[in-house]
Parts: sequence; C-alpha cells; structure tokens
Amino acid sequence: MELSIIIPAYNEALRLPSTLEKVFMHLRKSYQGNFEVVVADDGSGDETAAVVRNYMEHFPELRIMAFSQNRGRGAVVRDAVLASCADYILEMDADGSVDPEAIPRFLEYLKDHPEADFLVGSRNAAKSRILAPQPALRIFLGNGFLFLCSIFFGWRMKDLVNGFKMFRLDAAHDIFRYQYIDHFFAEAEIVQVGKYRGWKIKDLPVLWSDNRDSKVRPFREIRRSFKGIFKILWWKWSGKYTKNLSKR
Repeated sequence: MELSIIIPAYNEALRLPSTLEKVFMHLRKSYQGNFEVVVADDGSGDETAAVVRNYMEHFPELRIMAFSQNRGRGAVVRDAVLASCADYILEMDADGSVDPEAIPRFLEYLKDHPEADFLVGSRNAAKSRILAPQPALRIFLGNGFLFLCSIFFGWRMKDLVNGFKMFRLDAAHDIFRYQYIDHFFAEAEIVQVGKYRGWKIKDLPVLWSDNRDSKVRPFREIRRSFKGIFKILWWKWSGKYTKNLSKR
C-alpha cells in the first residue's frame, strides 16, 4: 500500500459524506497509486459508523476502525497510524476543511524531497488561500495560541497544528509511539515530538475553508492547550520523548 488516509470522526454522520465524496472524486481523477481511506470512529453516538459502512459498498478503498469509547482525536489517530503499513500516511479532518487537491501534491513533494520526513498543511504558508475565513474571535484565539507556541516551542507563527499532516511510514511510527495527548492538542504535540526526535518537518500551502459546525470548542481548547504546553515541556525535560533515539 502506498498511501493511507486517516480521518478521525466523532459524531460526523452529517459532514463526513461530503468529505468522503470529495476525497474519492479527486483521487480517482488525479492519483494513480494504490490507497486506502480509514475512518477512525471515536465511539460516535450517531450514525457515523453506518454512514461509513454504506459508503464502503461504493468505495472499496474505504474501511472503518470503530472504537467503542470516545477517547479523543489524538488517541484514535495514534492507534490508526500505528496500525498502518502504508509507505505514506496522511491524517485529515472529517470536515474536509483542506481541499483534497493537496493530497497528491503533498505525496509528490515527499517523493521528490527525501530531506523532508513529514508535511503540515499551513494556512499561513506562501500561496495558501483561505476560501472561507473563520470568525474574528477564532482567528484571534488561534493567533494567540501560535504566539504561545512561538514563546515556549520556538515556532515562527506557523500553522503547525492544522489537522492535515502527511508522514513517511518510519517517521510516523516513531513519532506516534511517543505521542501521549489524547485530545486535539495532540496536533501540536506531534510537531514537537517530531522535532525532539530529529525528524524534518516542512509546511506547505493549502486551500482551506472554515466549517462553522466545527467540533473544536475554542475556550475548552485554550484550557487544554495551556495544560498541554506544560505537559510537553515536562515530558521533554524528563526524557519521555527522547527514549531509544539511538535505535532508529
């Protein structure tokens, strides 16, 4: 298998069909390699699993990993990534906020640039386009979060927490073995684990649209983010992220 696309989903019965249709339509037109799309159902209480199984009748590349309990995006993405054996692994959001035109483009970049180990789709990168912007409050909070990361992690105000990330298999397995946060802040932890463990990250432009039905709750995520920042710093100091570096 060349490419595995992992889509975490929690109560996404309404938004997921559009995303799946766009992904399959684009890949069948612009990508010739073999691939799979894995929906990691995070213990949904709605018809998410039934929707996926219905689409599986039309898309043989689609499958589901159904978890009985809701544990959080970070937990189900980690499990799905570590179960994958594809040469390249992509995680993307169930709302399809990043246009799937980026999928073959990111894959070609990794093939052509062996110095890069994983890629992040960034709304702040040159040539990115925001097709439908977020509300002003969420933009302000997002920039505030990036400012905190620039202070504590040395980021340069890049959109590295975007949920559209593509990895080489060896980088993905090494990073996710040392990724511990279960909720959305795992997207920031992934970047830091990659850096701590010596993998090379590159941000690329994307076409991005805000979804006003986003499951991310800004003020809840602010609290989690403050806790997450200090957890990451503590785990880095204690050596939790840098175990077995000589063995890879």
